[in-house]
Amino acid sequence: MAIVRNGKKSAKRTEKAQELDLIIESLSHEAHGVARHESKVVFVPSALPGEQVHVRLQKQQRHFSQGQLMRIDQASEHRVEPSCPHFSRCGACQLQHLATEQQLPHKQDNLHQQLTRQLKITDIPWQAPITSDGLGYRRRARLGVRYRKQQDEIIIGFREEANKHLAAIDTCPVLEPTLNALIAPMQVCLSQLQAKAVITQMELIASDQGSVVVLRHIKAIQKDDRLLLTSFAQQHACHLYLQGDDTLECVYPETETALSYQVSGFDLEFQVKDFIQGNAKVNQAMVDLAGQWLDLKPNETLLDLFAGIGNFSIPLASKVKSLLAVEGVGPMVQRIEHNAKRHNISNISAMALNLADEELLFRLPKADAILLDPPRTGAATLMPWLCKQKSRILYIACEPSSLVRDAKPLLEAGFRIEKITVMDMFPQTKHVESMALFVRD
Repeated sequence: MAIVRNGKKSAKRTEKAQELDLIIESLSHEAHGVARHESKVVFVPSALPGEQVHVRLQKQQRHFSQGQLMRIDQASEHRVEPSCPHFSRCGACQLQHLATEQQLPHKQDNLHQQLTRQLKITDIPWQAPITSDGLGYRRRARLGVRYRKQQDEIIIGFREEANKHLAAIDTCPVLEPTLNALIAPMQVCLSQLQAKAVITQMELIASDQGSVVVLRHIKAIQKDDRLLLTSFAQQHACHLYLQGDDTLECVYPETETALSYQVSGFDLEFQVKDFIQGNAKVNQAMVDLAGQWLDLKPNETLLDLFAGIGNFSIPLASKVKSLLAVEGVGPMVQRIEHNAKRHNISNISAMALNLADEELLFRLPKADAILLDPPRTGAATLMPWLCKQKSRILYIACEPSSLVRDAKPLLEAGFRIEKITVMDMFPQTKHVESMALFVRD
């Protein structure tokens, strides 16, 4: 028997996938167990260091293999029962089977290995990490929504671990409780719409004014469906927005009210499209620690790059003579100015500048201290300019590889890492946030 593939016949595969007994040595940056077999690395999702496991090889490359965990013969003492019933399918969390207090050491070890291997640093000045509650911490999340016509059902969820399919969920324990409580009733509400396939995404945000729901739609929502959604918002006392390709409309309340969150005693107003840190507790600790590490003086100037809506600028402005907040998104620059005015802060200047344009960077003034909080891709385009500065530089990183890459030219230019820490912004996940202070000798 033969099967046809791309118009050609090929012999049907009959060989059985190889199965192995392995000992897991460590965790990869993707939170997969790492073992070795015949000088080749084997990655095993859901396995933990120290475990003896039985694995079926699924994918074999030249230098590594991917294994499927079939059986745990000896479990790690740090293995726990995942708190979420959807953990086995949902791809949003990767570490719920590892005790929460053991997750941060793994993340620090991940960054430590990259620093030592790629930068050849032997004495890393680690500081106490910033920790977080393991559950109920996340104040912002984006979930997929899909209508399955054959089953006539709406599913809401995150992508599965190994593919693009949505894992249907009705609860998410890592979300702040008020947001988690909206998932199941929203699924019921969307199932009652006449145009069920119109909604493709749901974003949940926790603000000081209450929960916010932003529904992404691909076609106009008609009157009857809008009434259903408005009724949902009224019943659950949440703000409801509808987002089209080029539109954003507040449906409830009828008169849009300002949204805000607290940091260092300041309430910062934001809009639903603005970036805000996903973990309020860690964000507060991060801002506090940034101020301590920079050791700002009343006669100094501070340059805040990728300033957002002023998450660092507003709380740190009182510590310096002047502060320049630079952000590439124009509306967020307006938010910095607005928040500064609301709190009677007069020493902040805000500037809209494309921080990816190397030529424009050299227009920035000199400063005693520079703080940057770039996106996950890092700040490679800033490095030639930063390397010429004499300032203290505080780098906030949400991706270890970006920090390591950007640290290399700074170290080569005469900077050294004076302090570094990891921050558990997203417990239960593989994501590693960190903060490093660079100073010149």
